[in-house]
Amino acid sequence: MTMFKSHRGLQYNYTLVGEGQTLLFIHGFAGSSTWWKNQVDFLKQDFQVLTIDLPGHGQSGWMPVTPRDIAMDLAQLIKFLHLNQINVIASSMGGLIAFELHRQLPSEVMRMSFVGSLPKLSKAPGYAAGLDVEKIRTLSNQFDGNYAGILDIFFRSLFTMHERDSDAFKVVKEIRAADALPQREALKYFLDIIETYDLRDRISSIICPLQFIRGKEDYICTQEALDWVSEHTYNARFDVMDKCGHLPFLTDVVEYNRLLEDFLLS
Repeated sequence: MTMFKSHRGLQYNYTLVGEGQTLLFIHGFAGSSTWWKNQVDFLKQDFQVLTIDLPGHGQSGWMPVTPRDIAMDLAQLIKFLHLNQINVIASSMGGLIAFELHRQLPSEVMRMSFVGSLPKLSKAPGYAAGLDVEKIRTLSNQFDGNYAGILDIFFRSLFTMHERDSDAFKVVKEIRAADALPQREALKYFLDIIETYDLRDRISSIICPLQFIRGKEDYICTQEALDWVSEHTYNARFDVMDKCGHLPFLTDVVEYNRLLEDFLLS
């Protein structure tokens, strides 16, 4: 465990392994850097791989910060580590941070790959993202009760029946069980972020190569929302993983790694 303290005083847990061009992995809501273990092990022979725990997750500290604030802290970390030519891989809510990091370092972010991620994660008129605002608020209120139990139910909902019946899901549960629970205050705060944060006006200005991977049965990152993204991007590819939900990199590791590596090397 290596800690970095940002200018705002927030402690981030990070790991940096391998050699070569840098890959920055950003996990999503209620996750941790350990969720990327299979990707780190696969890619560290050819790339330098940087993973972080987001605020209130894993071993990082907590204070209320927006995706833009986190991106500013990550830009500071990248400069502290003397890194350049960054490739960013982001899951779910982590994509909001990736978009903001590109705003901070547009000449240093070479390409971005998103899995289960969108520039806006909640529904809006004319935009069919999968998260309903009332359901977001209900989940936040439920966290005030049996927090660990509700979080477990929510986590299971992110996977398909096919995934939950697989041997891979047993490993996923072991990885999650080894993690510290995300801080309740942090998750409630980030649910407010997920409800309101909107970066759709940023996406058409991004000219670096983009990749959007979604599980075919992902109810959050819907095909309709990605159709909107396709209409507003210039240099993006779209990949769909069959029989998968919101976090396919955890359950269909070989196929996800293949798609990611193909994008990184293309």
